[in-house]
Amino acid sequence: MIPARRYTWLVLALAALSFCASSAPFVLGRDGPGPPRHTSIRGAEVLLHGAGPYRHMPADVAVQGLAQDVVTLAVGVPFLLLALVWARRGARCGHLALTGAVGYLFVQYFMYLAMATYNELFLVWVAFVLLSSQTLFRLLLTVSPAAFAIDVSVLQRRYVGGFLLLNGGLIALLWLQVIVPPLLDGSLYPAGLSHFTTMIVQAFDLALFLPLSLSAGFAYLRRRPFGDLLAPVYAVFVSLQMLALLAKIVWMSAIGLSAGPALVIIAALLVGAIVAAVLALLPHRTARLS
Repeated sequence: MIPARRYTWLVLALAALSFCASSAPFVLGRDGPGPPRHTSIRGAEVLLHGAGPYRHMPADVAVQGLAQDVVTLAVGVPFLLLALVWARRGARCGHLALTGAVGYLFVQYFMYLAMATYNELFLVWVAFVLLSSQTLFRLLLTVSPAAFAIDVSVLQRRYVGGFLLLNGGLIALLWLQVIVPPLLDGSLYPAGLSHFTTMIVQAFDLALFLPLSLSAGFAYLRRRPFGDLLAPVYAVFVSLQMLALLAKIVWMSAIGLSAGPALVIIAALLVGAIVAAVLALLPHRTARLS
C-alpha cells in the first residue's frame, strides 16, 4: 500500500490538532492581566506577555510564538494537506514533501512542550507531539532509503548538500556566538535567557536538529541512499522553519525590538532553503511509490 494512504488518518488528525493549537492563542488572546513585570531567579527584570496561553512567557518570546502560529495556520497546515493529497497519489515527491511538513510541525510543538510555560494547551501539544512523532518515524521508515536513490546532476547535488551543510554550520555558529562569550568573560548567563532555566532552542538545535542538517548534507553529497531520502525532507522542513523564523523577526521588529543581522541571514537562508527543496524534489517528480 502507498504509505500516505495507510497514514492518512494520522495526518488528518495532525492537521486538526495543529489548527486548534495554532488558532487558540488568538481566540484566547485577551484573557489575562496584561503585561506584568517579573524578577527572574537571576535578578533580571522580565516583561511578560500577560494574555492568552502565552501570558507567562516573556513578551518578546510570546510574539515569536504568535508569529509561528500564523505561519502554521497560513502555510504549514495547508501545505501538509496538499502534500498528503500529492503523496496519496503515489508520487515520491509528495511522500518526501509530506514527511518534511510533518517534521516541521513535530519540531514546532516539541519546542513548545519544552519552552512554553504551562497553560491550557499543554495536553493538546502532548497529543500532537505523540501523533506527529509516530507519523514522522513511520513515513521515514516505511520505505527503504534505497527506494529514493536517484541520479542527480553534480550541480544540483552540490547545491543541496552544500546548503544543508551551510545551514547547519551557520546556525550553530550563531548560537555559539550567544553562548560562548559569557562563558569566557565569567558572566555565564547569555543575554536573552530571561526567566528560562536554560537555552532551550539552542540546546535542541545544537544537540539534535542541526547535526541532522549536517549529516543529510554530507550523505547527499556522497550519494548515499540515506542522503537521497533525508536531504529533500530536511530541505522542505527548513523552508517552513525559516519562513516561521522570518515571521518571528518581522513581528519582533514591529514591536520595536532590534533584529540585527538575523533579518538578512534568515531571509537569505529562506530563499536558499526553498531553492534547495525544489532542486532536491525535482529529480523525483516522475517517480512513484507502490
